[in-house]
Amino acid sequence: MVSTNSRSLGRARTEASTPESVPNVQSHQDQVRPAGKEEVARLRGDLADVDLFTEQLGQDIFNVAAAAFAAGLTPDRPAPTVACLSGLGWEVPVTVRVVTFALVILLLCPGLLPAEARKSVLFVFDEDKDFPGLAMVNRSLRETFRSELKSDVEFYSESLNLSQFRDQDHDVVLRDSFRRKYAGTRLDLIVAVMGPSLDFLLRHGEALFPGVPIVFCGVDPSDLEGRTLSKNVTGVLVKRTFGPTLDVALRLQPDTRSVFVVGGTSKFDRQLQAIARHDFKPFERRAVITYFTTLPMPDLLTTLSTLPPHSVVFYLTVFADGAGRAFIPHEALSLITGAANAPVYVSLDQYVGLGAVGGHVYSLDAHGRHAAEIGLRILRGETPAGIPVIEPDAYRDMFDWRQLERWGLDERRLPVGSVISFRPPSLWHLYKWYIAGGVGLLLLQSALIVGLLVTRAQRRRAQLILAERLQFETLLSEVSAEFVTAPSTALDQRIEHMLQRVVETLDLDRAALAERQKGAETLSVTHSWTRAGFMPVTTLVEAETLPWIGTRLAHGDAVRIERLDALPEEAASDRRYLAERGVRSLAALPLVVNGAVVGALGFGRLRGERAWPEELMARLQLLAGVFANVLARRRAEGVVRESEARRRQAEEETLRQRDELAHALRVATLGELTASIAHEINQPLAAIVTNANAARRLSAIEQAKPREVNDALIDIAEDAKRASQTIHRLLALFRKEHAERAAVDVNALIDDVLDLLRGDMQRKNVAVRLTRGETLPSVLGDPIQLRQVVMNLVVNAAEATVLTADGPREIRIDASQPMVGRIAVAIRDSGVGIKDSELERIFEHFVSTKPQGLGMGLAISRSIVEAHGGRIWATQNDARGLTLHVELPCDQAPTLEP
Repeated sequence: MVSTNSRSLGRARTEASTPESVPNVQSHQDQVRPAGKEEVARLRGDLADVDLFTEQLGQDIFNVAAAAFAAGLTPDRPAPTVACLSGLGWEVPVTVRVVTFALVILLLCPGLLPAEARKSVLFVFDEDKDFPGLAMVNRSLRETFRSELKSDVEFYSESLNLSQFRDQDHDVVLRDSFRRKYAGTRLDLIVAVMGPSLDFLLRHGEALFPGVPIVFCGVDPSDLEGRTLSKNVTGVLVKRTFGPTLDVALRLQPDTRSVFVVGGTSKFDRQLQAIARHDFKPFERRAVITYFTTLPMPDLLTTLSTLPPHSVVFYLTVFADGAGRAFIPHEALSLITGAANAPVYVSLDQYVGLGAVGGHVYSLDAHGRHAAEIGLRILRGETPAGIPVIEPDAYRDMFDWRQLERWGLDERRLPVGSVISFRPPSLWHLYKWYIAGGVGLLLLQSALIVGLLVTRAQRRRAQLILAERLQFETLLSEVSAEFVTAPSTALDQRIEHMLQRVVETLDLDRAALAERQKGAETLSVTHSWTRAGFMPVTTLVEAETLPWIGTRLAHGDAVRIERLDALPEEAASDRRYLAERGVRSLAALPLVVNGAVVGALGFGRLRGERAWPEELMARLQLLAGVFANVLARRRAEGVVRESEARRRQAEEETLRQRDELAHALRVATLGELTASIAHEINQPLAAIVTNANAARRLSAIEQAKPREVNDALIDIAEDAKRASQTIHRLLALFRKEHAERAAVDVNALIDDVLDLLRGDMQRKNVAVRLTRGETLPSVLGDPIQLRQVVMNLVVNAAEATVLTADGPREIRIDASQPMVGRIAVAIRDSGVGIKDSELERIFEHFVSTKPQGLGMGLAISRSIVEAHGGRIWATQNDARGLTLHVELPCDQAPTLEP
């Protein structure tokens, strides 16, 4: 019986129709009667022809219309006819009217337009396609086609079942069945699986499927001997070789004396036996080879169960035994491996796993894939004549681990790269996810424990650092407050008292403040404090005694010496001088006023060595800045006194002394700023102490909620951050070197400046209104310099606003992005303003509109802005006051030439 897949019959692709293919539709309408099987089949073919005719008609109309307009037809010019109508005997010349009618038909019936159809592929098998070997080839073919064509392919499948129907009339029955079944079906490709299928198609293919390409597979080269293939036929040959498998068997069992070859009596069985006899000729010297090919299955099984020792069995195929009984080769192999008392070897991968040891096996999956690849090339447009017949080597060494163990065969004798199947999984393969999960949980638990321990250590370190920072910030605020409020007559006493506080707080032994007089190379220790029991500091330090340290301090560099033996060779004199005075560790910081080193602040450890980390040096630098301000104040006051004494000498000298007095007043203003900063520090410190006490009390309560303690700790961290930010601002103000350029948030920078000037704005009764730009990009620049620009502009605006006699005192600050890649900041005041002629001059050096101004603030701001690739300018307000504009490039944005 011929089996087919369930497919919708009558699907047709576009092809040339013949007059016989046009059905007589009217006759079907007039002669309505009960239809038998033949009438139903004929009706289906007629309907398929109607579909084909309709599709061809649409194609012809479309082609004719296109050709007519391309040729520029006129009513009197002859033209070609419609092919499908001519086939019916209707000669229809193509004129303008016909073309117009065709276009109308195409517009009203778009279904007549040709459409790309799915590919149709017919598989023809010699036997039942569900046979294991054929099933492997079938699956490989379908998977390969679908991997390329996806759902745009339709498969038809036919099985010739030649082993079940051996009479001569069966070929004619198959031919007629194919003709009726595929009369209305347009095929794109036919795949012939095995030699008998190819033989059938070579006999009847041109009559059944004229011009359809044929790709064959599973065909032995001997099947094609003496034949000339048509131009539409190509395919893949099976490279059958049995010698390598027998060689592997003899290597695995070197003591083999007898080889028994098992085969069947079908035509295909005998064909394989002929190949095996040829391949086994070279092995007849190594073992006695016997062929069991004509025995009935019961006799064969009995014989194989009583084989002599040192024997092996080579299984070919058994489609029919000696009694003519048909078998599926897989079932026959299962019977043979179950009865044989010797290992069974095979040459096809489909047989591995059915009781055979294995061997040098041919891969049917790879064979089917090669055939499908050729078919895809044809479906993509290549001609079969241009694709040569191939004979790929699809062999591999494959063995069944269970049979190797059963027969005690040594795996080490297998060929290199052999595939061993059915090996029982190891404990790792069976439970690897459980093992991995357990190990992962263990590692996670260990990581959590380590993380908790690390967190605990970090928390303790943070607590210690926080305590030290709090202690130092308290000391810094105390020192700043002492010097701000101290009168001139009490400065010396306050300096020594603050040196003592620093030594006691930081657990040092000595602190000294030295000043450098103008034109002198020596440092004079003006103030010092030393713990009891240690030698006091020498009041005069010559340059020759500490040349290395003095040189570094003169260049504005801090010096830290954790131990004397760490000093370089060029500091031998310094090492000797310090050792003589019992100094074990030293830190010295230059005191810089107006860019010049005017002195030094030194701290020493006499009881032992100590480290001077960067964080501690940064704190000491803040203290050095405060003491430098004190020296500047003392010097300024000295300058004021000298200017007052010489005021009567000359008017010009008096004017110079006034300038010095103005300078002293500006330095005093810096002292006021220090007091404001100390107040800003005291607030977070007080909050930290309060929250710390609250956390301590909560931790002492058993019913205390961890969340409350956590909230208190969060508040402590936030307050500490505020205090730290204040100290960083102060450090930035005292630091003279520039910071590295970084991404600067303009809104945050403006907020930072306004926070520093909040007290001054309140004192001057000036309202500041800030309009922040939403999602402004950052600016690449020096945050300290940009902060200085904004501070100068805001301070100038405030001073101009204060000079107004009436009206509101208001400053408006707008931050925006006027264009891509640029950020603008506008500072608008309600002050007195300036003349239009002075809008550009105010940015020049020594040009000021204020009575006591130096005229340097806007000039410095302009140089900073231009150094950042931006520009600054001023405009008059409509009412009164002035607006200063600053425009800067965004981060990574192109800069504009100033």
